[in-house]
Amino acid sequence: MQYDVIIIGGGIGGLTAGAVLSKKGKKVLLLEQHFIVGGAATIFKRKDINLEVGLHEMDFGKYGYDVKHDLFNFLELNKRVEFVSLPETWQVVDNNISYKVPEGIKEAEEYLISQFPHETKGIKKYFKKMKRAAFAFGRLPYDMNFFEFLIYPLVKFPFVVKYFFDQRSTGEVLDSLFKDDKLKRLLNANLVYFHDNPYEFSWHYHALAQYNYYNGAKFIKGGSYSLSKALADIITENGGTVETMCNVDKVLVENGKAYGVSYTNKRTKEVVEVTSDYVIANCAPENLYTSMVDEKYNDTSLEKFEESVSLYTVYLVFKENLENIYKNHAYSTFICQNDYDKPFSQMNGSMKNTPIEDRGFVFVDYGRIDSGLAIKEDEKRAVGVFCSASYLSEWENLSKEEYMAKKNKLVEDLFIRAEKYFPNLEDHVEYFEVSTPKTIKRYMKTPSGTAYGYKNNHYLRKGRVPRFSRTIKNLLFTGAYAFPGGGFTGALISGYMAAMNLIEPLRIHIIRRLIITTIICIGISTAYKWIPALLSLLK
Repeated sequence: MQYDVIIIGGGIGGLTAGAVLSKKGKKVLLLEQHFIVGGAATIFKRKDINLEVGLHEMDFGKYGYDVKHDLFNFLELNKRVEFVSLPETWQVVDNNISYKVPEGIKEAEEYLISQFPHETKGIKKYFKKMKRAAFAFGRLPYDMNFFEFLIYPLVKFPFVVKYFFDQRSTGEVLDSLFKDDKLKRLLNANLVYFHDNPYEFSWHYHALAQYNYYNGAKFIKGGSYSLSKALADIITENGGTVETMCNVDKVLVENGKAYGVSYTNKRTKEVVEVTSDYVIANCAPENLYTSMVDEKYNDTSLEKFEESVSLYTVYLVFKENLENIYKNHAYSTFICQNDYDKPFSQMNGSMKNTPIEDRGFVFVDYGRIDSGLAIKEDEKRAVGVFCSASYLSEWENLSKEEYMAKKNKLVEDLFIRAEKYFPNLEDHVEYFEVSTPKTIKRYMKTPSGTAYGYKNNHYLRKGRVPRFSRTIKNLLFTGAYAFPGGGFTGALISGYMAAMNLIEPLRIHIIRRLIITTIICIGISTAYKWIPALLSLLK
């Protein structure tokens, strides 16, 4: 069969690309190797209640500061998915300190100033810098109307150029703004959602994500699979096809140009070959170049990229909603272990250097919001997770017995550490299950078991696989490994940009609009000459 576009992988990036393309009139085939689409954006059922696989909260700022608005408006996702606001940004506890940062830019800034009055000047500057970055990248050129595009070179483009060359780390910027180590650690409370070292983590990724966390973080009601299913439905409703349990074996390439794929239907064991004008890969580039195409097409430039930190997650089912037990606790509570007594500079290094049982972790209680994860209407129970940084090397060479013992020991240590802030928490647990980087590798096929793709050490295209393959024509990448990469927002935007680039490459779009803009500007500037001549001609 012939398609306009074949998409390898049904993660959020691939689903978004497929939804946009199908709505633009393209004939799309999406192939997912798992029995359900979504990748890390999904749910699973245990003890008659749904557990969220990957989403704790999604940054979702105001219009003009968050690209997702234009994407969601185009796909009309607000009619299909309900976004739930969070009660606060997050809480951090460690020894005798407790900070609960409120939701909202103004509220968060005022709260931080009240806690660190000696850093008032730096805090104000911090929020201004984040706002500037979010504004500069808040809309794609594809989504700008004529007036916005006309003023873009004056208003936003200088910042884009500056950010391309100004590749500073989050640690460097925070050191330049603040002296208080506790404040710097607080501003990096959720670092594990992006990286494991603030002195490597790009400041611009930090600025965009954090600004939009403060500005309106959301949870997707029913879990992240609600979003994945909505995107898959858009594909099929617009004439596309979504196939699960289909493993792509080969990208078909002739004369350096992709023209389709060969895949195995794991249900029927049938090997199928389909052709297309373009192929979009929503998978790890290493997997594609090493196992899906001939060795001569390998892109050696990707060897400079390093895969990002991964996570362990302990999924928890509680016997009752914890709101009835712990009053005024936060939705997300980051539990540290003497970290806030240490200099911020000690964070300059991989979390591998800290034993897994000593790493800070987050406790997310989905019962604090109307999460929609319940299956029964009269459900009294709730669910939550423990989550923190981890690495495949910590789990992959263990025997089955050693693996299970290490997971159980980890959970035991976490309950002991949580006990100080949530007394007798373990007594309220009906069921728990542990996911490790080994689990992520098994389900998502990423080489190092990470869901984040490459490390966010550099901004713009300096730190990501090129959207168009350097070695194979008509092959594009999307997802965590492509720009902007990592996390729900990064994957969504990467899919949107891949689809729009396929329809009209960005540079062609910009050149065309620049030509039109130039012609109009020349016309306006010379109006005093040609308007009288035109009026004279009409007489």
